[in-house]
Amino acid sequence: MIVFVIYFLLITFFIYRNGFFGLLKDPVLSARFYVLAFIMKVSALLVFYLVYTKVYGTVYYSDTQNFFHDSQILYSVYEWSPGEFVKLVVGLQNDAEDTELFRNYLRFTSVWDEDKGEILYNDNRLMLRVHALLHFISGHNYYIHALFSSFAAFIGINWMYQALKNKFHGKEILLFSIWLLYPGIWFWTSSLFKEGPALLLMGMIFISVKRVFEDKIYSVKNILMLLVSAVMALVFKQYTLLPVFTFTFVFYFLKYIGYFKKYFSFVFLFVTVMLISLFSMFVKSIKGKGVIEVLAERQALFIDMSHGGIFLLDSNRFIRLPYDTTHITKTRVVDSEETYVKIKAGVSYSYAVHSHQQDTLICQNNTDTLSEYLLYYVVPKANAAIDVRPLGTTLVSFIASFPEVLYITLMKPLFFDARNTMDAMASFENALVLIALILFVFLVMRHKSYNEVYVLWISIALGVLIIIGITSPNIGAIERYKSLVMPFLIICALCAGKIADPGFLNKLLKKH
Repeated sequence: MIVFVIYFLLITFFIYRNGFFGLLKDPVLSARFYVLAFIMKVSALLVFYLVYTKVYGTVYYSDTQNFFHDSQILYSVYEWSPGEFVKLVVGLQNDAEDTELFRNYLRFTSVWDEDKGEILYNDNRLMLRVHALLHFISGHNYYIHALFSSFAAFIGINWMYQALKNKFHGKEILLFSIWLLYPGIWFWTSSLFKEGPALLLMGMIFISVKRVFEDKIYSVKNILMLLVSAVMALVFKQYTLLPVFTFTFVFYFLKYIGYFKKYFSFVFLFVTVMLISLFSMFVKSIKGKGVIEVLAERQALFIDMSHGGIFLLDSNRFIRLPYDTTHITKTRVVDSEETYVKIKAGVSYSYAVHSHQQDTLICQNNTDTLSEYLLYYVVPKANAAIDVRPLGTTLVSFIASFPEVLYITLMKPLFFDARNTMDAMASFENALVLIALILFVFLVMRHKSYNEVYVLWISIALGVLIIIGITSPNIGAIERYKSLVMPFLIICALCAGKIADPGFLNKLLKKH
């Protein structure tokens, strides 16, 4: 904990001293504001600890545990062979199943492996490589890794503020605070999840696109940031970042060429839809399935995995049983790592033969109680799964799913169906967003002050909500995944309203 405090104080000192080497400097907001904002950002880690220990009994739960555990395994490769570690970090490793690297290290990871069949692979490896390097200075302390993830998110928040502040004159503190204090962002980006780095990349997308197309600053740094953000949108949390990049790039590019002033919003939406359609046709010509088919597959996989299961392995078959530990009998444990079991009589299960892994077969009534299987992994049943109509593979079925998907993502849970502390927080968020949307519509109608940027912000939010609502029909997953884009709906109301930063905050937190 002492090392954590040292790193926290060092970052805070450099924020106050020089805006963390100029990265967090602003002509409006003072160094005092940035220091207080960073303290508020890091305070979420304490709340995360309290909530997770209360709800789950430990902070080492689910994805955050997987990321930290796997990064430790990657770091341990350095202790075995520094040369292999360097290859692993830069992506030149040979991790085939017959290698020592795989047998002794990578096979014990949970989220390192990738599916070669995925069209858009949601890459965990970059994040694991970064945190493997952080182990050299973290002393394998989880909270230091969480601190650096939180700081990455804080930089992303600042970039979002820098990119949007020209639309919020006199509201700079409120704008920054919405991104900083929105409960989902404040909570989920405080620890070791992908949301922290994703917010950093989202900020990079906005600031680089604005600098190149709106400010017309064609520096090597800005163009490189734009290219990096484009690549990362394709490989890292792309179901959020790819819509953000596409909508933002098209909007600012059309503004840059300046040919469509009268019907700009319609042209923007039309061009975006055409680009998505062309991308879908391009992918289908190569992989045999387009965007809608990919979303339908993801949904089917998520629903299937939400039912849980016990997965067994032997030399011939890969077996899946329902999530019920009474269906198996433990026989032996090898080196505290491998557990072997037998299947009880009368149990039904599905399986695939290794030579034909795409063909799923069914055993209705098991009669083989002698064969022994490796307990490969166990997936508990997801209690927060939502029953949704399966998405078809046609454009009509895709569009028809929108009302149900948006209802789920915007209104579940909403206090009356909250099950625990996490759901109560999610209910507060949903109520906050719904109030902001109602207020936004009222203000636009009252002041007749439509701004074209509204269509960008709303398109980003709704686009991401539709994607995650289809592919991740689970209350817990939806709340975490959607948190990065919900502030777009709230800042619509802030931009449309006449409210300004309170005077006492101006004196305390702004430069004069």
